[in-house]
Amino acid sequence: MLSHKLSVLLVSGHDDLLITDDGITLGRLKGDVAKARGSIKGIPNTEIALFHSDAYIFLVWLLAAWQERRKVLVPVDKNIAISPGFSSWFKLGEFDEPDLIGWDASTQVDNSEFIEVDSSFDALGVFTSGSTGEPVLIDKTLRQLENEVDALEFTFGEKIAKNVVFYRSVSHQHFFGMPFGVFWAVSRGSTLSRFAIKGGHEWNTLNQQVFITSPSFLKSIADTTAQHKNIGPGIQSIFSAGGILEDSIFSTVNAITKTRVVDIYGSSETGHIAWRSSPAMPWQVQAGVEFKKPVEDVLQIKSKFCPSDDWFPTSDLARQNGNSFEILGRADRIIKIEGTRVSLSQLVASIKESSFIEDCLISDIENGRRAQLGAVLKLSPIGLKTLEVDGRLRLINSLKELLRGKVNSIAIPRRWRFVEEFPKNSLGKVLKAGLDGLFSEKLKAPIIISRQVEENSIELVLDMLKSLDCFNGHFDGFPIVPGVALIEWAITAAEGHLVKNQVFSGMSQVKFQKFIKPNQIIRLRLELNPEAKNLKYQYHSSDTVYSSGIVKFRSAE
Repeated sequence: MLSHKLSVLLVSGHDDLLITDDGITLGRLKGDVAKARGSIKGIPNTEIALFHSDAYIFLVWLLAAWQERRKVLVPVDKNIAISPGFSSWFKLGEFDEPDLIGWDASTQVDNSEFIEVDSSFDALGVFTSGSTGEPVLIDKTLRQLENEVDALEFTFGEKIAKNVVFYRSVSHQHFFGMPFGVFWAVSRGSTLSRFAIKGGHEWNTLNQQVFITSPSFLKSIADTTAQHKNIGPGIQSIFSAGGILEDSIFSTVNAITKTRVVDIYGSSETGHIAWRSSPAMPWQVQAGVEFKKPVEDVLQIKSKFCPSDDWFPTSDLARQNGNSFEILGRADRIIKIEGTRVSLSQLVASIKESSFIEDCLISDIENGRRAQLGAVLKLSPIGLKTLEVDGRLRLINSLKELLRGKVNSIAIPRRWRFVEEFPKNSLGKVLKAGLDGLFSEKLKAPIIISRQVEENSIELVLDMLKSLDCFNGHFDGFPIVPGVALIEWAITAAEGHLVKNQVFSGMSQVKFQKFIKPNQIIRLRLELNPEAKNLKYQYHSSDTVYSSGIVKFRSAE
């Protein structure tokens, strides 16, 4: 049973109760809330935005605002608040341009006369990406928050001691890290870790603890075999959310930690819906939640953690399995990267706002231990000119800058490819495998960005990406394109249009004048003399010739 509910935390005794793992007590918390409350009194805005990397300071501001009956908006990414639509927010904490950074230490003591907060109070606003791609505000009453924490304790609390620390690898600004890692810890009388850990090297597994994390973090632990022997005995439970755990990751982490690993299914709108503690276990619907039977494509739920008693359609396709269900995948164009929902529709629309871009597709790429977003772009004429004049890096940086404040920072693609056409199969469909292939670490040929075709000539713009296989070993410390690759690419580019039913018969006037290095944008000019059956090629930029020559052909016998 929870003994320190959020609504009455500040009016209870137990001032010696530990709140954080570095020794802050409830008495100290009350004093800091009183000071923060005094600073909030003078804020005219009714909507307050809060962003702080320290979970304790975050909690102080939150409780102080609630004492003043102020709703608190919590963006998972501070860049959301840059958007013009949220310019009216009063910004507390670590925003780039905060209105208030800290509380006034000289605040009067009378601010410590706390009240029990009405559980129907519209206390919190969190954000997620809706089907339109724009950040959607989700309101939470204090009753919803307390109902969810009650359910967590009812279902999982029996196996968790009181004297544990709740560690996190996910942000408490996220509406998984917040109820699991902060509200639940405080409400049950356990302590919270003030800062999220950034990697396995920061994870102290000797302390008695509960760990709130994500599939991507657990994947990195499972894949780092050398770290397995260092996993200590202090872990009592691991809770993972933000994506369904792969069976192999589930089993490996369970084996090396020798503790309960709980896969959580839910969303910011609904709170947690269901859970399982092994890959073979059906999803267990959480206490206070029911799902609509029979399931018709999209899973619908009712929950005490939702604002109404109406059926709520999730964004996931599902199939009923007895008294449980199977998750079949997303029903919209929302994906999750490291536990954060990313709207591909919003991302594509934002990128296409640039005059440099004609069209765009996004692919989520598995890159070792973490998923990344890759942008595949068709450039407009002005975009192509900018690429050739300014180079890849400056164009990419300008596109990233365009996205800041419009999308969550984790949604800004880490990898970029410029293409003439999107890769398609024989049916004319773009497949994810084709997009992913553009990000291969061993590309056999440069990617064609643009093509101009005339009767007996072709002009190509090529991206000499550093991931081209020919750079490997040629040479160590000074990678350049080998001459034989230049000749092969010229012949391949000519085949099918300029060169048909002909075979190679020789070369002449071959010159290598300048090195082509990784990530350069190079033009390839091909001109065919039909009578002589000679193909003249030249690799060049606006003011430099890198290589040229003539390839001779003869009719195939």
